[in-house]
Amino acid sequence: MRKILYLFIIIFAMLLQQPMLGQNHIQIKGLITDSLKEVIPFANISVIDGTNGGVSDDKGQFSFSSKQKLPFQLQASSVGYHTATIDVTSQQQAQNLKIVLSQKHESLGQVDIEGQVSDQSFSKIDPKLVNRLPDAGGGNIEALVKSQMGVSSNNELSSQYRVRGGNYDENLVYVNDIEIYRPFLIRSGQQEGLSFVSPNLISSLKFSPGGFEAQYGDKMSSVLDVKYKQPQQLSGSVSASLLGASGHIEGSSKDQRFTAITGVRYKTNKYLLGTLDVSGDYNPSFFDAQTFLTYRLSDHWQLEALGYYSQNNYNFIPVDRETAFGTINEAKKLKIYFEGEEKDLFQTGLGAVSLKFAPGSNNQYKFTAMAYRTFEEVTYDIVGQYWLQNIENLDGSTPNPQEDGIENIGVGTNLEHARNQLFGNIQNMAFQGKHQLDKHLLSWEVKYQHEYFKDFINEWEMRDSAGYSLPYSDKEVKLVYSYNADLETSSNRFTSYIQDEFKIDTDNGFLLINAGIRASYWDFNNEFLLSPRVNVLLHPNTNATTRYRFAAGLYNQSPLYREMRTPEGTINENIKAQKSLQLVGGLDHIFEAMDRQFTFTTEAYYKHMTDLNPYQVDNVRIRYSGNNNAKGYAAGVDFKINGEFVKGVESWANLSIMKTEEDILDDYYIETDEDGNETVVYPGYIPRPSDQRVSLSVFFQDYLPNNPTFRVNLNLLYSTGLPFGPPQSPRYMAVHRMPAYRRVDIGFAKELTKWFNKNNTIVKDCWIGLEVFNLFDISNTISYFWVRDIHNRQYAVPNYLTSRRINLKLSAHF
Repeated sequence: MRKILYLFIIIFAMLLQQPMLGQNHIQIKGLITDSLKEVIPFANISVIDGTNGGVSDDKGQFSFSSKQKLPFQLQASSVGYHTATIDVTSQQQAQNLKIVLSQKHESLGQVDIEGQVSDQSFSKIDPKLVNRLPDAGGGNIEALVKSQMGVSSNNELSSQYRVRGGNYDENLVYVNDIEIYRPFLIRSGQQEGLSFVSPNLISSLKFSPGGFEAQYGDKMSSVLDVKYKQPQQLSGSVSASLLGASGHIEGSSKDQRFTAITGVRYKTNKYLLGTLDVSGDYNPSFFDAQTFLTYRLSDHWQLEALGYYSQNNYNFIPVDRETAFGTINEAKKLKIYFEGEEKDLFQTGLGAVSLKFAPGSNNQYKFTAMAYRTFEEVTYDIVGQYWLQNIENLDGSTPNPQEDGIENIGVGTNLEHARNQLFGNIQNMAFQGKHQLDKHLLSWEVKYQHEYFKDFINEWEMRDSAGYSLPYSDKEVKLVYSYNADLETSSNRFTSYIQDEFKIDTDNGFLLINAGIRASYWDFNNEFLLSPRVNVLLHPNTNATTRYRFAAGLYNQSPLYREMRTPEGTINENIKAQKSLQLVGGLDHIFEAMDRQFTFTTEAYYKHMTDLNPYQVDNVRIRYSGNNNAKGYAAGVDFKINGEFVKGVESWANLSIMKTEEDILDDYYIETDEDGNETVVYPGYIPRPSDQRVSLSVFFQDYLPNNPTFRVNLNLLYSTGLPFGPPQSPRYMAVHRMPAYRRVDIGFAKELTKWFNKNNTIVKDCWIGLEVFNLFDISNTISYFWVRDIHNRQYAVPNYLTSRRINLKLSAHF
């Protein structure tokens, strides 16, 4: 570790030797965007007939000094864009340049097709839509992600999502190039609070469902790439609803050298949780605060800082529960009366500092140091006395307890206990560079990370059915489930990547190519991994409205703490990375209908996976086997159409068809025939817990024709059921399917901005909204509670999610 620190010190000492420009030079600074007002990172800006220039940063901003005398000309260029020439006639103009580059394209009528190397595997999301999307999560940005191509979800209380057959732990989230981690002990969506990403702070948002470039990490499913703002003027926002409140403020100094943006959020699920089957005293309280600061030290140096703190408290005293389930011919009811309570605490914090250096027009360097800390505590003692009852006889009649004697078919007691604590600390340092070399953009990074976890688990469940403890034994009292561990791990990771983005012109069109390779080493298991990846975009001249994309690569997901832990409460010191070879092919086609432009996108993919770590899911908690004893695959196709179905507002629809299975290599069971002969059966390929075969999502916006300030927003989600089986059972027993997840949320919003403007207020934008969650009041199943009757038959009693609720919301920007 000392050698690495010395290396960073030497590199920065060399960079510090770059000569600084004098104060008498003309300062040139500004912003460079495309025709859609999207910033263009790492574009070249140079003085014609001069020796000075600069490179725009990842926010599209540039700043450098020049000896050139006025007037002079600037030239701006970037891969995939036409070069622009700008006349500079005054010093005031030179310090506030707004440069717009037009994208290289072929035209057919009014239809344009555009391409950019860095966005081949990504789709851009407008973060402003989070305020319009009716979302029971209280405004989490992940609600927009769930409506993207290839994404599926079955829990409105959770911000987690699955992508193309992966689980929650296979998704990468970056904020300003910093990887974000989430709490580890959360078991259910009720305990989840606010996700890390604060919508009010976002300047750009991109999402990739797979096939992403080497610059991103080693997880196997998706990337959410978030950039926070560098504000230019003082502004802010406030919002409040029955689910919580938020506010933010942003601004900069007069000379634009210092910028700051800060946001705070508060959320409570108490209103929503009141619709669950389990009634009681819910007291969830979620709070976070974060800030992003920048300071331009000179024309070549800039300092950035990101800070975050959150505290989630979940307190719950259950009272009773009543759930009806079963079929028309065999309807059942479960009644439970509770004693006890649950108290959970999740505290997380993150601090990061970055130093940027741009010594010339074609080079940029960045050093980042980050520290993440989490303390999590889950404690509960809950006793439940339950009665399992028949509602109807087989002929459909209601049973008479006095005559039929079968009203109560199961009586028992359930006792759940937990005293779990986890402390985690992750620290890393990264040094990266970007170099514009003619038509090539070369990027690289080296990174060191230290991880420390201390985990104490004491969790068990005792179940008594009709006076007998389950599982039954005439010699001792057994628990239906127990898990105990006292673990501590410390390890170091080293990762790096190098990639090149470039363009090749051909007679039939042009190719945009991103090729790179990642390397990683983990000293816990001494595993060294290489992950080559390539993305190719073909834009043919013969069909200007269509572009074709292809991606291939290796994605080696090295374990974090939870993947290392076995069901026996030990750490597998020989655990390896899960490996995935991915092939993705797709196309984008732009067409016109109803005098408006639409985009149709489709992608087909195949993932071949080895060294898989099998797992089971209960609500949002993932329990890994802690062994690399499975292989599997995921294959599917995604479709998306988006555009202005109603003129002036964007809507979209996604359809995903997918199948994912795994073969656990060492599992088997024994079958015995009527003669007592035993046969060993190997289950082979079985559905993975994330095998959600069909997913459909629709986001639709509309407004009154004569009153565009009144809007209607519709969010529809449909996903087929996930596989499940009895608790603590072998994976091959998960042969049942949950019911499909079906949910429709609708929101009505009225703009009040004109009213505020008439009263000469500072409010720039104001909306009042009414949202109806779960419009059709559908009972969606998230997990099961298992009970037995007097005949020792086992029943899976569904745990339902939230029912219909109405929410009022007010938001304003100033």
